Amino acid sequence: MLAAAIQAEILRLRYAEHWGYSQIARHLGIHRESVRKVAVRRSVALTPAPPAPRTTVVTPFRARLQALLTDDPARSAVTIFQVLRSEGYRGGISALRGVVRRLRPSAAPAAMATLTFSRAEAAQVDWGEFGDVFGIGRAVHAFVLVLCYSRLLTVTFTFSQTLEAFLRCHEQAFAFVGGCPKEVWYDNLATAVAERRGKLVRFHPRFLAYAGHHRFRPVACNVGRGNEKGRVEDAIKYLRTNFWPGRTFRDLADLNAQAQAWRDTLANQREHRVTRKLPALLVAEERPALLPLGEPYDTDEVRSVIVPPAFRVAFDGNRYSVPWRLVGKPLTLRADAETVTLWYGTHRVARHGRCWRRGVEVVLPAHADGLLAAKPGAQAHWQVEAVAALGPAARQYLDCIRAGTRSLRAELDHVLLLTTLYGPAAVEAALAACLAQAIVGSHQVEQWLRLQDTPPVAPPPLTLGDPRLTVPPVRPNLQRYDALLLDADQEETHGDPHA
Repeated sequence: MLAAAIQAEILRLRYAEHWGYSQIARHLGIHRESVRKVAVRRSVALTPAPPAPRTTVVTPFRARLQALLTDDPARSAVTIFQVLRSEGYRGGISALRGVVRRLRPSAAPAAMATLTFSRAEAAQVDWGEFGDVFGIGRAVHAFVLVLCYSRLLTVTFTFSQTLEAFLRCHEQAFAFVGGCPKEVWYDNLATAVAERRGKLVRFHPRFLAYAGHHRFRPVACNVGRGNEKGRVEDAIKYLRTNFWPGRTFRDLADLNAQAQAWRDTLANQREHRVTRKLPALLVAEERPALLPLGEPYDTDEVRSVIVPPAFRVAFDGNRYSVPWRLVGKPLTLRADAETVTLWYGTHRVARHGRCWRRGVEVVLPAHADGLLAAKPGAQAHWQVEAVAALGPAARQYLDCIRAGTRSLRAELDHVLLLTTLYGPAAVEAALAACLAQAIVGSHQVEQWLRLQDTPPVAPPPLTLGDPRLTVPPVRPNLQRYDALLLDADQEETHGDPHA
């Protein structure tokens, strides 16, 4: 028996250096036949023999399982397990699932119909996900719209996929395109489709209201039919491979600016691989057939909020300050992609730039003005002095409410609130106007301020001498009535021929 080291050297010289048996025997000083046996034995061992079929708990039932799948290829592993269990199978479902997966016949690929669209017939819309680009805990989403006929595309990047953001992106896309197609196709997006059961689709009511505003028909693509939205999927893939690589962005505004430049100078100016035409030129044939755009749609996010004691209103993961005198008051919050505004009735009380980070307090220092003076232990009777400082009308008003039965605290709080909303000069003028009419009450003062703050929207009434009320004389044609009377007399005389 040769040593292991000598056998390894024989194999190296034979298969790596390609020496002959006699040359190896002379080199190692051993018999040639010994060299041949080692080389042949190891060469056979290096070629693995096919493994013997493995016998498992499923093997005795393999033929039966194959027959069940031949009868019904879509049969589930659970129903097959129930049949085989009644026939003596004692294994588990996991082992059976693996064999079913290997034996189930694969379905032949279904033929895809090529969709064609006429001018302005349809557009396709979808989202593309690009991750947390700026490291602020919010992913960047790309809204992409493609006109199906001209292949003109537009893209808007946003931090949000809410319905309001979805509609804002539509407004920007329709404005860029120059109109609205008759149909817009969607891939069952959660912002558009509320519920689906097979062919039965229920859209979100607010989204349907938006579609009705622009008069287009929303279409939900069939589930699993990628060919129905291939144009927008190709556009998103083109965006990922042609625009995104190698770019850096300062913020979302810079990202959208670069995307619009790429859209206008490259994406819509290239020769499309399918149409062999330039989308920016081909869309000239499509624009006249688009539906004209009406009034811009209100896409603001609207919330009703109560101001907490910290006078910071929570919205979308952040908190925005309002004047402290509004604590406990109901406000209306309106937000778009850039700003957050808060309203007390029809009067705006705060406006902030929208922050897309999370956990940030957006505070204006002026919203806390006068708060320390209102605290216990500060200046006594500060409310009276603050109102008296407004002017002579305010001091006269204090004398009037002191002599009446109204709550002094409620009146002073409300007057100071109005001062925060409308300014000291406007409140002084309102107090003077109310006193001139012998009216006392902070709510009447607020009503006067609202009337001054909101311009009238109704036109003046028409007078009897207005030329728009003049009706041109019309001579009625009485022959039509005569004919009706003659027909009625004939029916009474001869009866109804169809009766």
